[in-house]
Amino acid sequence: TMREILDRGAIGVITRDTELASVFPRLSARPRLVVTDSQAFRQVADVTPQEVELTSFSILLARQKGDLKEFVRGALAIDRLQPGDHVLVAEACSHHPIADDIGREKIPRWLQQRVGGTLDFTTVQGHDFPEDLSQFRLVIHCGACMWNRREVLTRIERCRQVGVPISNYGVTIAYTLGILDRALEPFPEARALYRHLVSQH
Repeated sequence: TMREILDRGAIGVITRDTELASVFPRLSARPRLVVTDSQAFRQVADVTPQEVELTSFSILLARQKGDLKEFVRGALAIDRLQPGDHVLVAEACSHHPIADDIGREKIPRWLQQRVGGTLDFTTVQGHDFPEDLSQFRLVIHCGACMWNRREVLTRIERCRQVGVPISNYGVTIAYTLGILDRALEPFPEARALYRHLVSQH
């Protein structure tokens, strides 16, 4: 992301979410865009001025590596989840889970709080992906930062073929926290689709 900022002749400022509020008064001009780790969406949204666009690294990856509009459609399926439903969490790379892991603990916790009951989560890593997706009511994919776009689009297409909605970490988190409309502001087409879908919801 920083490489892209530099290549476009822009100026990038890096800070932690805990210091963000103190950064804005120090700048001679307000930034055009704030990009946050999805896990800090709520805290960052609370201190970022409304006139400054906001999104997350995972949503940037959703657009670069996958299909942002399809992930937006998938996020709305969250409201159709019922306690006991099966949800697949797909991690593109193999890593050792850490305390309060985003895919194994945080997203499941936020989803269950929204649904108001326990959901049945299955987590897969790397190139493991169930042959039979029909048992799942939703697939949530990581940002796939280590993969190419074709691999992500292949998984999206597999979900589409069996009618299972798919979203990614950043879009899911933003929707669950009620800030997806704002997080899509840098992407007018995806934001327009989201608003259209919500109006029909």
